[in-house]
Amino acid sequence: MISRFFPVSARLLAAVVALALSASASAALYKSVGSDGKVTYSDKPPMTAKEADKTEKLGDVPPPGDPNAAKKLAEQSAEFQKRMNDREASEKKASDEKKEKADLLRRCQDARTQVRQYRDTGMTLYRPGEKEGERVMMDAKAREQEATRLEEEMKKAGCE
Repeated sequence: MISRFFPVSARLLAAVVALALSASASAALYKSVGSDGKVTYSDKPPMTAKEADKTEKLGDVPPPGDPNAAKKLAEQSAEFQKRMNDREASEKKASDEKKEKADLLRRCQDARTQVRQYRDTGMTLYRPGEKEGERVMMDAKAREQEATRLEEEMKKAGCE
């Protein structure tokens, strides 16, 4: 229906004009870091290749009616980065706590096994002697003392 009223050339011209207008409306915002560490925000890409290496395209610029748009965008970017850093820190902390808890559990299990060996087994147990390579057999009293010492350490460490 429309093709009857508008010739092909008019439709093509309208499409080109629409594309040109939309391209100028969607400008980009660039964040550049200078050699002195100063951060600059601009709607134009950097002129030199050296500057382009330190430039990050942040996205489309809000409509030109807001004079503080670049500042708001920078604040939003900084807030987002802070949230990401906080999230990484909390995940690392949780991971470290989980590792510490697993390590404590393993040490507690090892200590319980040693206490059982000192008290419940009829095996002959030895401790290191005063001379290098010397082994001294532990009597019942020494075994009980060592088991009691281990139980006290377990309580201090927080073993259940």
